Amino acid sequence: MAWLDHCPDCGARVDGGRQGCQDLWDTMAYSATVLPGPAFDAYCMQHLERYCRSAKSYAAHLTRLCAGIEHDGDPRVFRALQRWLDGRVELVKPPILAHLGALTIADVRDAGSPEAQALRATEWVMSVWEAYRSQHELARQWIRHALGER
Repeated sequence: MAWLDHCPDCGARVDGGRQGCQDLWDTMAYSATVLPGPAFDAYCMQHLERYCRSAKSYAAHLTRLCAGIEHDGDPRVFRALQRWLDGRVELVKPPILAHLGALTIADVRDAGSPEAQALRATEWVMSVWEAYRSQHELARQWIRHALGER
């Protein structure tokens, strides 16, 4: 299939540009496709204009991505992050990165079988996390702060 358009945020080959990419996410998120826990936050970290406008929303998705990967989705960590971000917290939004990951939700779509899609989805999430390598320590620091650790 020849794609006529791409998403200006993540670069996904998808008809309909940004809205087409959002529609693809919505379809895949609510289908039988097995997406890993941090998939939504990976999607958000590739679509900053919509999901990460404020420093708080950026911190929420970056830390949830980190928690999903490095803390195995520990509910205790997610609850601590929620409490921390619901409170009054002063944050500075980090610089927006030029590269947001080598894979996109379209790569998951294009993987073929549900099993191949599940594997590609994990690779996609890890690709996004790797793209944010320069902000890993910041995400970890925010998580430690949310957990009350120093």
